[in-house]
Amino acid sequence: MNLWTILPVKTLHRTKSRLAGVLSPDERAALTLHLLARTLGLLPSVPGLGETAVITPDPVVAAMATRFGCRTLAEPPGSGLNGAVAAGVALAAQHGASHCLVLPSDLPFLQADELGELVDLGGTAVILCGDRQQQGTNGMIVPTGMGFRFGYGRNSFQHHQQEAARLSLACRLVSLPSLQFDLDTAQDFALYTKNRQLIPS
Repeated sequence: MNLWTILPVKTLHRTKSRLAGVLSPDERAALTLHLLARTLGLLPSVPGLGETAVITPDPVVAAMATRFGCRTLAEPPGSGLNGAVAAGVALAAQHGASHCLVLPSDLPFLQADELGELVDLGGTAVILCGDRQQQGTNGMIVPTGMGFRFGYGRNSFQHHQQEAARLSLACRLVSLPSLQFDLDTAQDFALYTKNRQLIPS
């Protein structure tokens, strides 16, 4: 299995808009870059992962990704998150990837060992890890070249299960705590700030 990681990242001034009540635009941008750097620094320690592609319209994000040795791709104009992910998967397939691991960049408690558990399951099915509410999709492994239609947004976890069924692909659901916490709301941020000193560097 030739497994690439796909990380879509919005332009910085649009990131973490739901935290506008607790963080300024500059603070939200800095938080996004901090979480992205942590994720990009962690990925090389996970066995089985190949190249990483960061899909973004933001030159600052792209520059960071390049410093970490990642490929970058400009998000196609007007594509949104699903179009960005699809473009990343297409890029990976063009360079020989058989599967793609799609991750958000805002998983502050992400741990290499749990990500490794997800990677170890790949190759025979679509692998999905939802968020804490089992509504969003916080990690997934999909085969390339199958025409998988991404449905990030409301109830994406259910959409991606249905898409696997549409393509007659086996689908395995996993629960991995460090992948299930994403940083979206003021409540999430409060929990993050309370516990971030416990996050291994």
